[in-house]
Amino acid sequence: FLALPLAILSFGLLDMNRASLQRRQLQDALDAATLIAARSTAVTDPALDTVGDAAFLAETTGLGISLTGANSTFAAGSDNKVIGTVTVSIKPIITNLWTQSDMTVRATSEVVRSVNKLEVALVLDNTGSMASNLGSGGTKINALIDASKDLVDTLYAAAARASETDAVKIAVVPFSMTVNIGTSNASANWLSPTLPSAYGVDVFATPQNRFTLHTQTGTSWAGCVESRPDPYDIADTAPSTAIPASLFVPYFAPDEPDSKSVTYTSGGWTYFYSANNNWITNDQSSSGDWFIRQGEVAKYATSNKSKVTSGAKTTTTSGPNDGCGITSVLRMTNVRTSSGASTVKDKLDQMVATGNTNVAMGTVWGWHMVSPNAPFADGSAYGTRNVSKVLVLLTDGDNVMSETSDPNDSTYSGYGYVWQKRLKNASNVALDVGASGTERRDAMDSRQTKTCAAAKAKGVIIYAIGVGVSTHSKTVLQGCATSADKYYDVTDSAQLSAVFNTIAGSIQNLRIAK
Repeated sequence: FLALPLAILSFGLLDMNRASLQRRQLQDALDAATLIAARSTAVTDPALDTVGDAAFLAETTGLGISLTGANSTFAAGSDNKVIGTVTVSIKPIITNLWTQSDMTVRATSEVVRSVNKLEVALVLDNTGSMASNLGSGGTKINALIDASKDLVDTLYAAAARASETDAVKIAVVPFSMTVNIGTSNASANWLSPTLPSAYGVDVFATPQNRFTLHTQTGTSWAGCVESRPDPYDIADTAPSTAIPASLFVPYFAPDEPDSKSVTYTSGGWTYFYSANNNWITNDQSSSGDWFIRQGEVAKYATSNKSKVTSGAKTTTTSGPNDGCGITSVLRMTNVRTSSGASTVKDKLDQMVATGNTNVAMGTVWGWHMVSPNAPFADGSAYGTRNVSKVLVLLTDGDNVMSETSDPNDSTYSGYGYVWQKRLKNASNVALDVGASGTERRDAMDSRQTKTCAAAKAKGVIIYAIGVGVSTHSKTVLQGCATSADKYYDVTDSAQLSAVFNTIAGSIQNLRIAK
């Protein structure tokens, strides 16, 4: 009489033991698979599920259970968790006689991810050549704006999923022959209105306050700055009044002598020149020397305001702001909210193509944006756990300091005039009048290369993009990139969208600590 109930009890216990064993085996496999999914770069639920399912099936090989990807689910949870669940039906030996169903075994696993915060600077070429077409994608500047905005949308979505309130911050640095830091910084203590002697030779006969000259001539500072002298032009060293060379100077292109009104004698020959940026008519000096007339101070007197051309007062194509037509930078902005993302995209929409190329200056200001040091000090301290600093650097051409046929031998730029000897070559020798276009390009390349190396030494990750660039510039950009896979060569502006999407995905994945 006892044999039947004892057999049923024995087989029932066997079913329970099987279920318990397989639950433990499934739990172990699920724990391992969830950990693999959490350590991956996947951030969306479908991507996490793909990684987790593959890992789970590999972990359960040999358990004798028929499983598919449908049995397991992996998804992002709150507080940076990855949650794995599995449900399996087991055919019992005898218990289904009274339960009328298979046994269901379930397991759940949670893994907390170590997630990086992102500090990103978009360092974007806004030079005149960006207004041209490249292939089928229309103008390079318009394609750049659209592609950059897509990148912002991707990182905004990543920030919105994060539990941190400041997971992703983005800065924008448009650059050409200089960088516009914004007129709101006019009173900043890290700006020196006069050119410190450590910068080298000034264009004026005596030191002049740039803001005062603007006021006296009825013009306004457009927000651009000049490149600091070596070695501060390639470093994120904080500006300090104790070190005048470390301060920044407002950009001010001087009035060049009236057309054909001055002579310059060299080798016994007398030459007549036409100025590139003559914006005060009938300058005061009676001297026939170009540099005396260019550097005289009296012509900037308030009494001469009527002699200032209208273009100097209203445009950036002539006058003291000649070359400062680019839009201003945007400091790091939190994109967790749609409002923050819109602020960044609005700045991108303001970009225009104007001026020559100074990638070195753009790069160092991109570094300033993510740096913990002044002038902005918006970045986290170097070495801060779980913080990634990123520069996305794009240019479409070679570095340029224009040559001219007048005694200045160059247009005014972030380096001033070439004769001011503020631009140094790879051997740290300052260029002067007579330097060839190639020598100027190579010198600027060396400043760019040194800046990239210094930033990378601090842990900054650099993505570099060449848009229709020469073989020469491609090599320089490849050297700037953190690794070979972080350089992108664009031969058609239509490719920019795909490139920026790829970079956005890569940057987004940096949030997951390996």
